[in-house]
Order: sequence, then C-alpha cells, then structure tokens
Amino acid sequence: MRAERLLRLLLRLQTGGRSTVAQLAVVLEVSPRTVQRDLDALSLAGVPVYSIRGRGGGWALLPDYRSRLTGLTPSEVMSVFVGATARVLADLGLDASSELAVTKLIASLPEGTRREAEYARQRLLIDHAGWDDRRETPRWLDLCRQAVWEERTIEIQYGEPESAAHSTDGGTRRRGPFPIEPLGLVAKTRTWYLVAARTDGRLRTYRLSRVTSAELTTRTFTRPSGFDLAAYWAQSQEEFRAARPTYPVTLKVRDHAVRRFRPTTPMVPADDGWWLVHTDLESHPEAQAAVLAQAGAAQVIAPTELAQAVHKAAQAIAVQHSRDPGLEDQPR
Repeated sequence: MRAERLLRLLLRLQTGGRSTVAQLAVVLEVSPRTVQRDLDALSLAGVPVYSIRGRGGGWALLPDYRSRLTGLTPSEVMSVFVGATARVLADLGLDASSELAVTKLIASLPEGTRREAEYARQRLLIDHAGWDDRRETPRWLDLCRQAVWEERTIEIQYGEPESAAHSTDGGTRRRGPFPIEPLGLVAKTRTWYLVAARTDGRLRTYRLSRVTSAELTTRTFTRPSGFDLAAYWAQSQEEFRAARPTYPVTLKVRDHAVRRFRPTTPMVPADDGWWLVHTDLESHPEAQAAVLAQAGAAQVIAPTELAQAVHKAAQAIAVQHSRDPGLEDQPR
C-alpha cells in the first residue's frame, strides 16, 4: 500500500511540478504528516526531491530527473490499452495517431509486459457508444480545439440552451456574437461541450451543437492560474445534479423491468416476481411516460396523482386501440 502511494507521489511531482504538502495530501487522500514522511522516504531512497520555502513554495523534483517506470502490472496494462475512446479521437482527427501511439507504446514495453498488453487488446474491448449512436460532431469543433490549444479568444453566437444539462450560461438567450476564452473541451457520451471564461471572468459551459456561429480572433488570453478542467467538470456536474428538479415516486416493478429505474433506496421484494422501488424522476410527465412504457410491468404506489394520471392515460389508450380501424377489419 505504501509502495503504491510513494509511486503516485513520485509521478505527481514528475508530471504536476511543484506542489505543497497540503495539495499532495488532497491528491493522495492522506494526512499532511503522512505526505511529509513519504517525501522523506523518497529523499532517503535517492530521489532528488527538495523543498522551496516562502510564498509560492512547495516540493519539487530536480528539473532533469525522470523515473523509468516500466514494471506495469497486468491490471495497469489493461487500463491503458483497452479503454481508448475511438469515437472521440475520430471527432478530433486523432484516431490514426492514437493507434500509432499505442503501437509504439507496446513496442517499447519489456517482452513480458508486451505480451500482457497484446493479450488484453485481443480479449477485451470497451465500446463507449450506445446502440442508437447519433453522435454529435459539431461544425465548430476544429475551430474550438485550435482556440483551446493556442489560447485565443473566439466570438460565438449561441442559441438558447434546452436545459441546464446542456449549458451553464444562465438559461437565457444570448444574441451574440460575444467573446469567450476557451479553456477546454469535454466529450460526454455523444455530446461535446466547451468550457470557457467570459469577459467578466466567470466560467461557463457551452454545448457545441448549439453554437450557431464562431470566429477565431487574433487576441490571446492568459489561462486562469490553477484552473483544472477535470475538477471544474466534476464540480459543474455535481451542481447540475443538485439543482435538477426531482419527482420522487414509489413503484411496484416486475423483475425484468427493474433495470429501467434507478432506486434511491435498496429495493424490497413485494409479491412473487415484483419489487418495491423508490426512485426519483425529473417531473410528473416523465414519471407517467416511464410507467406507461413498461406495459403493465410497473404499478404506481405513490404519489396518488401519478397513479390517477397513469390510470386515466391507460384507459384512453385502451379506448383508442379498441376503435382502431385496423382491428375492426380483422376476421373474427
């Protein structure tokens, strides 16, 4: 356990540069005292780690130091070589480069580890796409990528977002064009998002498919100090989930249909082949549609108004289909 932590600490200093003990403690999920002991252990082992005192100080490695970490375990090999998101790389025009990079990495591994990598690649594939893969490849993706890489301002015109899930730009229509400073691109399942800073310094997320026009300017900007794309994205998702409206329901669901719902508490067996499920949906209409879609495999226990609405809708469907001319023409 400690050996793994020392390795993570070394890699963090090697890739992340100067860091304070407090920052390292957060990354490693240990106490500052433990980090201090681990830094002392690295130093005693001959790793050129040193401290810088004063404001802006911290711990760092000598600039020319690089560790040679070729002893990958089988699980580490699998995590590297079977999880490539090919469709995202294709959107960015990097699919061929990715395959070449993987080939080079495999060739550079020791023989035993190389066999593990090839073995894993031929036996495990992670396909991130759904069956109905109508993936968005936005018109302005290449331009936004260039702006992110070159730290150049772009002028965009942005349509009214469908919901907070697609944009964090306040939910109002921006007539534009208006300037933003692109900081990063995020691909979430089939959808691309652009994280950018507005002229007032506030960070916003824009769904690229809703950008109606974009122009790359010659103006450059300074990236905010300490900005971390992954941390920002994780926080924005948490804020979205916290603000999303919820409609709690209690259902009795057949065995084969329980996977259609996400329980908020452990499910409880009900009658034979049925389960009592407590779940949260976004609204009354969504809940009604979800129950009706199960064709009798889900029954509403609560709330009462949802049970009544489902009953009324089911009766209307039955009446509509009983009057279907196609059924009347069938031989009796």
